[in-house]
Parts: sequence; C-alpha cells; structure tokens
Amino acid sequence: MLKTVKLSVRKMTSHLQLLSSYLEMTDYTKALAQTKETLREMHALESSLTGLANLGMTVPEDGAVVVPHGSTVVSYEDVNVDVEMDEVRAVDKNEVRAGCGNDNPKTK
Repeated sequence: MLKTVKLSVRKMTSHLQLLSSYLEMTDYTKALAQTKETLREMHALESSLTGLANLGMTVPEDGAVVVPHGSTVVSYEDVNVDVEMDEVRAVDKNEVRAGCGNDNPKTK
C-alpha cells in the first residue's frame, strides 16, 4: 500500500509540473486536461491514504511483531510522539528520544 502512495505522489508531482508548463506557455486547453488528470490522481491518492490511515495495528496478546532487518525497536515510552501502550507504529529517527534507540540493538 505504501508503494502505491509513493507512486501516486510521484505521478501527481509530474502532473503538476506539466500543468505549470502548460500555463506558462498559455496553452489553457492542455492545462485543463492536465488539471483533470491531476484531480483523478489526487482522488486515487486520497483513497490510498485513507486505507493506510484506517489500518489499526496492535500487538496481539502473547504475540510478536516482525520488523525488517536493520530496524531499531523501541518502546512507546522512548519516542517523542503520542503512541498508545498497545500500538505498533513506525516513527522517524528524529522522533526517538536521545539515547533510547542506540541502547537497543538493531535487528539481525
């Protein structure tokens, strides 16, 4: 799903660049067509983001979480963002409190 979102954002960026160039060349017919295409892509992006936003991920009772190789695993208490006690979430490196991520070994 994340790959779909990234692809959609790239397409939309490309559409906006084309739209800008058509406006600079005062080709309003092509600009209008490009705007319609950009809006279709924006609706696709909205659908993908809605799907990602509605994914609720929690650790199952007596379960485990699988993470990619090289990931750093920290507790919800070790981050600067609001994360519930039973919530699983990916955060940026700058959202991990100083000293907390380095104390935990990276996954093998």
